[in-house]
Amino acid sequence: MPTLLHDLLDGQSARSPDAAAIRRRETVWTFAELRQRSLRYAAALAAAGVGRGDRVVIVAPHAPETAAAVFAVSRLGAIYVVASDRTPRAQLVQVLLDCTPKVLVSPEVTPELAFEDVTNLAFDTLEAGPAEPLPPAGTLSVDPVGLLYTSGSTALPKGVISTHAQVLFAAEAIQSRLGYRSTDVVFCCLPLSFDYGLYQVYLSMLAGSCLVLSDESEAGPALVRMLDHYEATVLPLVAPLATTLALLVARQGRMPLALRMVTNTGARLHDSLAEQLRRLIPGLDVVSMFGLTECKRVTIADPNDDLLHPGTCGRALPDTEIFVVDSNGDRLPPGEVGELVVRGPHVMAGYWGEESRTSIRFRTDNYGRRALYTGDQCRIDAEGNLYFVGRRDEVYKQSGFRVSAAEVEAAAQSVPGVRLAAVLPPTSDRGAVLVVTGDVAPHEVLAELTDRLERHKVPSECHVIEQFELNSNGKINKRLLLAALSPSAPSRTAV
Repeated sequence: MPTLLHDLLDGQSARSPDAAAIRRRETVWTFAELRQRSLRYAAALAAAGVGRGDRVVIVAPHAPETAAAVFAVSRLGAIYVVASDRTPRAQLVQVLLDCTPKVLVSPEVTPELAFEDVTNLAFDTLEAGPAEPLPPAGTLSVDPVGLLYTSGSTALPKGVISTHAQVLFAAEAIQSRLGYRSTDVVFCCLPLSFDYGLYQVYLSMLAGSCLVLSDESEAGPALVRMLDHYEATVLPLVAPLATTLALLVARQGRMPLALRMVTNTGARLHDSLAEQLRRLIPGLDVVSMFGLTECKRVTIADPNDDLLHPGTCGRALPDTEIFVVDSNGDRLPPGEVGELVVRGPHVMAGYWGEESRTSIRFRTDNYGRRALYTGDQCRIDAEGNLYFVGRRDEVYKQSGFRVSAAEVEAAAQSVPGVRLAAVLPPTSDRGAVLVVTGDVAPHEVLAELTDRLERHKVPSECHVIEQFELNSNGKINKRLLLAALSPSAPSRTAV
């Protein structure tokens, strides 16, 4: 059984050394080649002074080298911090100041990111290390292996501390539900700085699958063609990518021939979109999931479980307990809405250097273990199925009633002609605003919503725009919506 993160790679390399492990366009590395790269990188990082507990920031292109660097850091008992190579400089500087790394690894040496006591190495430099195993670093499974920074959508990014044991438990628990196969080709166009993308590396190591690393250029109009080109069988996606896939298949009259399963997390995949994907791609399994950076994954639904339990995000992972509490911290019965609490081996170790924030979200339970108080409003039915109601800051009052932005978005997305929907909660000088993309008029959307929602939940206005701005993880960036709705925005239509 693996006890450290790099054991995943070493074990799969021993079992199937010549099988394709990871691919980027025409570059294909076997499991043995990926292991050799990680050993070279580890030797080069050790020569740069990296040791147990040191942080290594990897400014990551969407490429096999990033995966090799992550495993190399694990071999040294150090701590990886993966950042997208498209991260804005100001945000990257904030991460560097927060985690104080020993080494910054990037596609090329970046003088403008020069920090005192931080060595900047290019990926090419790491290739020079000898491909020999280093002496054991004395690392324990309870030692940190990674810092995963939250997106910073509501505040400055926070580094979530992940130990080897927590990462391995999460990966193995997810794999036990998803069942990736050694014959699978996993097409990943999610950034490796997004934990949903990074865990595709770990799941592929567990299953012996081939992981194809793609990017935005292959996730747009070319998506169906690329899925067929790589003979992809599994596609991890977020809601905007699911919408793109459905639109392309419908327009082109061509479905990806090998695709057997799509998985979803981030924002929930609305039931109408899941049904559309199954109709367009016969035999496709749609798997809904729910998670947070602070524990990676909370629930996974059975394939196509939305047909039996509409709106569900699935049941808790193995060896995981979920429940909801009221404002006093008392557990609520099935069906009641409250704050979601998660207990299990994958509840991460807290926030880097943030004891006060850690104590708010990660609380010691009656058994002396940490429980994660998520801040998310949810309900759980008598069978243990989780239903997401909304983020704490997206459950608002309108006309004196509590309204969930997620519920309104789901209803809007079921309106014919609507592709994607987002709600901006009300402020002191305006009511809630609904923004959608698609082939539909604003008054038609609002009229349809009156048949789908209680009147007090229908937003006071609706806007139709050409497309949403997405963040680096492929999710709708609500912070930019106000700019899109300014009078100068040419795509603005409103009532």
